[in-house]
Amino acid sequence: MSVHAPPSPKGGKHFTPFYSATEEAMTNAEEQGSDNEGGHMSSTCGRIVRTPGADLPYKVMLTHDGRAETPHAFATMREAEAFIRRNTPVPAARSTLRDHDEG
Repeated sequence: MSVHAPPSPKGGKHFTPFYSATEEAMTNAEEQGSDNEGGHMSSTCGRIVRTPGADLPYKVMLTHDGRAETPHAFATMREAEAFIRRNTPVPAARSTLRDHDEG
C-alpha cells in the first residue's frame, strides 16, 4: 500500500490575511525583531513624537520609574504604537458605573 500526498489546489494560491506579500513579510520581520526588545516591562508609559524629514520620523519616548526617558525610532506610526503596546503595562480595568452625571 502506498501513501500519496493530497493534490495541491489549482493555481497554487493559498489563503493569507494580508493584502500583499510585502505586508506579510514586514509583519514577520516585526515579530522577529520584537524578540530583542529587553524582555521585561520597565517602562510606565510611552508617547510618540513625529519629526518630519527624518529617516525614521516617529520616535517613541518611554517613561521609566526613577530613570530618564528612552527614545526608540521607527519608520511608521503603526510600528511605534505596537512597540508601546508591547513595552508598557495594560491599564487596569475601571468601573464604568461612575461614567455619568449623578442626578
